[in-house]
Amino acid sequence: MTSACDQSAVDIADAVRRGRQTAVAGVREAYARICSLDPTLGCFTTTYRDQALATAEAVDLAVHQGRDPGPLAGVPFAVKNLYDVQGEITLAGSLI
Repeated sequence: MTSACDQSAVDIADAVRRGRQTAVAGVREAYARICSLDPTLGCFTTTYRDQALATAEAVDLAVHQGRDPGPLAGVPFAVKNLYDVQGEITLAGSLI
């Protein structure tokens, strides 16, 4: 199986909708990659592993039940800290 980290978002979403891969596996793989590389790269200020896994479980359940989970369901993504995220401080690259 191709690594989720080597697939396009469209390919990941298609594989999840068709049941060829799970959203949970994609989140786990993406998080493992973050944990592996971020100590050197320092790209992430916050990660939402538990929330991402809960959402991925809901996507996998929808697929299992024959419901369409949505066009990009199952695709892990990152949000630059320039955008407001409910409950988080938006840093916008500032040191203060």
